[in-house]
Amino acid sequence: MELLKKTDPLADLTIIPSLGQDDDEAFERIRCPLCEWRPTPASRWCCCGETTPEPPFDWCGTIFNTFRTRGRCPGCQHQWQWTTCLSCHGASRHEDWYECG
Repeated sequence: MELLKKTDPLADLTIIPSLGQDDDEAFERIRCPLCEWRPTPASRWCCCGETTPEPPFDWCGTIFNTFRTRGRCPGCQHQWQWTTCLSCHGASRHEDWYECG
């Protein structure tokens, strides 16, 4: 099983460029359910499933804003069920980040 582990998660790194700041308003309704931190369009996550509650999958190391894609990695197309807060480092269900109404 050790041979199946990825040894360098950043070896095949793909960086998705920022799409601009036009969608600031869309981010006003997104917040961490644990600490209420709010991401910005410039916030970035890495497609790496080693330290998350996400079920095992072949992650790709792509850097992207998870809220621009509603949790889908643009590199490997994995649909993330969990998102880790960049502030408090707690993991919450991705859909719980979106404020209702």
